[in-house]
Amino acid sequence: MKSHRRRLSGVTVVAFLGSGLAACGISSWLPSATPPASTIKVESDPAGAEAKSSVGPSCRTPCSLTIATSSAFTVTFTLAGYASLTVPVAPRPPGDPREAGREAVTFDPDPVYAQLEPVAPAKGKKRPAAQGKTLEPPTATQK
Repeated sequence: MKSHRRRLSGVTVVAFLGSGLAACGISSWLPSATPPASTIKVESDPAGAEAKSSVGPSCRTPCSLTIATSSAFTVTFTLAGYASLTVPVAPRPPGDPREAGREAVTFDPDPVYAQLEPVAPAKGKKRPAAQGKTLEPPTATQK
């Protein structure tokens, strides 16, 4: 009986160690949860627009955004007196991940550029602000 218990515990130890080593080997095959941050240049004409990415960071043009994603995103440009503009940005994986000195992800387009168009001022007088009204439910005589 004793030898049977010893052999069983030895098999258990070997199986445990083997599965631990296998897990270490597999972890190098899996992609990391968060890609390394990359920098993208952002420009607009006229300069001074707020550039806000759909993944969080924002800045005033001309500037650079630090992006940590491997998915497509957008950059929306806003500036008073100009129509806002949204530019789609797509990640490009590097040609060879073993290239030294390259960021993990590059973007297209880079730089992200927006030509903002002025908004025409409204013609005529401004309408007075609507007074707050409380709508009453219709009565039986109203249809």
